[in-house]
Amino acid sequence: MACGGVVASAGAQLDFTTFTVGTRSAGKGSYFGFNASTSTGSLQNATLEFANGTAYTCTVLEDEGSQFRMTFTGSPTDSDAAAFKRIIIGDLTLNRSDRSSFSSGTYIWSTSDDVISAANGSTIALQLRAD
Repeated sequence: MACGGVVASAGAQLDFTTFTVGTRSAGKGSYFGFNASTSTGSLQNATLEFANGTAYTCTVLEDEGSQFRMTFTGSPTDSDAAAFKRIIIGDLTLNRSDRSSFSSGTYIWSTSDDVISAANGSTIALQLRAD
């Protein structure tokens, strides 16, 4: 299967959706992506299934400049077997194990990749992967 330049087996994909990148200002910065509480951007399917078969609702998917934040409702387990191994956004791949922090359903990765901010106003793909 090919998606957004990524070739992988269909069995390794846990879930797939697309989102329209919006922008919001907070303090002295701008955030790009999707944020349900501020009605920024839009996520085609906010409910994503993890490796353990449990579905969680994504409420934040944002490029915050030097970090990327993804927040889910509920209490997802932070492990490859229960959650996911990788998230792919456009051509950006983030390993779950490389996150800089995880707390209360929020994953944070330190990255300055601008794949999300560069797509402001556009729709890009998101995959949760088990491989």
